[in-house]
Amino acid sequence: MREIPMVELRGVCKSFGNLQVLKDINLRVAKGEVVSIIGPSGSGKSTLLRCVNYLERPDSGTVSIAGNPVPEDENALNKARAKVGMVFQHFNLFPHMTALENVMEGPVQVKKMPKHEAKELALSLLSKVGLADKADAYPRRLSGGQKQRVAIARALAMQPDVMLFDEATSALDPELIGEVLQVMRDLAAEGMTMLVVTHEIGFAREVSDRIVVLADGQIVEEGRPEKLLSAPKHQRTREFLAKILPARA
Repeated sequence: MREIPMVELRGVCKSFGNLQVLKDINLRVAKGEVVSIIGPSGSGKSTLLRCVNYLERPDSGTVSIAGNPVPEDENALNKARAKVGMVFQHFNLFPHMTALENVMEGPVQVKKMPKHEAKELALSLLSKVGLADKADAYPRRLSGGQKQRVAIARALAMQPDVMLFDEATSALDPELIGEVLQVMRDLAAEGMTMLVVTHEIGFAREVSDRIVVLADGQIVEEGRPEKLLSAPKHQRTREFLAKILPARA
């Protein structure tokens, strides 16, 4: 019997006005699989990710998490959404809360976890992302890399089945990117199911089980990292990689 995928998109289409951003997207992500999504700017990568947890509702098609279609009902939708952690490009931390309070907020407000339990969980997660010493710091006192690691800890605090990363390093200074990618590597090694929109091709090559190439709102190619990056089949993939990879000798 075929294993139920952790994430499945079937025939997903999404338009904004007259612009069709996603065109008949079909994608299966197995439990514990790390899938990187790459492609030119404006190809629909972020919209695809936002459709997975219904921050954007598809115009047609279905999205399922662990075999369960994402529900339309708002209360049921919020429950389903809690199973999908999302890390954004621009952190989205609450500025008036400490790092610890930011991480505690979801478990207390959404999961109704007792505060002492949420605090214990939050402290362990801050330690996991290397920020045990920043629990009482406000976001304004943190570097971009530290803010993003708090954001990852906050997403993990909901104990999700899937983690979505939307260009999690693109707003960071180059010297801070490595610390965030390391946390993502650790999560992958622990078996977290991850969908990662990224321009970090080295990371995609090293950590992904599969790379999906999106162009003009369609999946044009997918495959194992080494094969896809060294011998892409589709012209759009070749054009994209030629722009971002150093020329081969």
